[in-house]
Parts: sequence; C-alpha cells; structure tokens
Amino acid sequence: MKILIINIRILREIVILVTLSFLAGFSYTFVTKKGFFSNKEDNRILEIINLEKAKELHFSKKAIFIDSRHEFEYNMGHIEDAINIPLSRFNEYKNKLEEIPKSNILVVYCDGTECNSSFELGAKLFDSGYKNVRIFYGGWEEWKKNKLPTIPKN
Repeated sequence: MKILIINIRILREIVILVTLSFLAGFSYTFVTKKGFFSNKEDNRILEIINLEKAKELHFSKKAIFIDSRHEFEYNMGHIEDAINIPLSRFNEYKNKLEEIPKSNILVVYCDGTECNSSFELGAKLFDSGYKNVRIFYGGWEEWKKNKLPTIPKN
C-alpha cells in the first residue's frame, strides 16, 4: 500500500513538471516569437503601400503589378498592365516568373482589404528570391473606385 501511494505521488509530480515545462516553453514562444515554432518566415518584410504609392509606381512604370486573384476575376477586370499569377496556381506560373528579374519591384494586389491572397502570394514571391515585394492593400476595389486605368477600361 505504501508503494502505491509513493508511485501515485511520483506520477503526480511528473505530470506537474511536464505541464509546467510545456507552459514555460509555450510562454517563451508567445512572448518572444522565437522558440519551438520559429522559422524563416518571421524575417519576411513585405511593405504595404497605399493608393498614392501604388499610383506613383504604376504611372512611373517602376514596378510590375501582379493580380493574385483567380483568372476569372482577372479577366473580368484588372489594373492596366498587371499580370495574373493566381495564388492557387502559383507553381503552374513559375515559368512566367522566370521572365521577371529578381531585382524588379513587384506590387501584388487582390480584391481589397477583405482579401489575403496578395499577402500569401507576396510571401511566396519573397521566398522565391524577389526581395522588392510590395502589397497594395486597397487592391482592385480601391483602384477601380478611384477611376484609375483598368482593363477593360472604366
């Protein structure tokens, strides 16, 4: 009986120590953004640009605009001179990417503030070696609302 009580106490202490260890590890990860779940994506910096900066880059021809929406949406209308690389088909479009020098500024957009595919595609482009990636957060909706150049024409 005494052995059983000692074993239960040891088991309880082991469970408490393991639980405290996990809590300490997860707390460290949460507070420092390092630790167990750290990866190279944490070092990614994607600049978010507003409409004015997007217009400046577009009209000066200093950037390539990339529409991250599905082909159907792109064909319904897109920013003038933008190319389409749908997030869902990124791997299929790698040959199109090979034509773009890695030093170019890329402006990625999608529908607008409710859409995240521009961020996801921007991250994939960054990981593929394009370090000058910008995200036009207002996207297609803001561009169209301000009657800026589109295909088909407004």
